Amino acid sequence: MPLNKDASVAPLSAVLSVQSPAVVAPVRFRDEAFKSRTLVLADGRTLAVEKSTVTATDEEQLALLERHPDFERVADGS
Repeated sequence: MPLNKDASVAPLSAVLSVQSPAVVAPVRFRDEAFKSRTLVLADGRTLAVEKSTVTATDEEQLALLERHPDFERVADGS
C-alpha cells in the first residue's frame, strides 16, 4: 500500500524502540547440571554457560538464573 504525501510517518527510532535491561554488577552462577550450554532469554538474547559457570550482567539475566533450579549463586572470591 503506497503512502500518500499527506501521510505522517513515525521516525524509525520510535517504531523500533528497543529497551535494554538495567545493568547490574556482574554476578556469577554455577550450573549444577551442565558444563556448557546456551540459555535463551525471552527477548532472544543468549547467555553462555562455560566450564559450569555463567555471569549475569543485567536484571533479566539475573532473574532467570536466580529462579532456575540448576543454578547456584557463587560467593565473591570463589
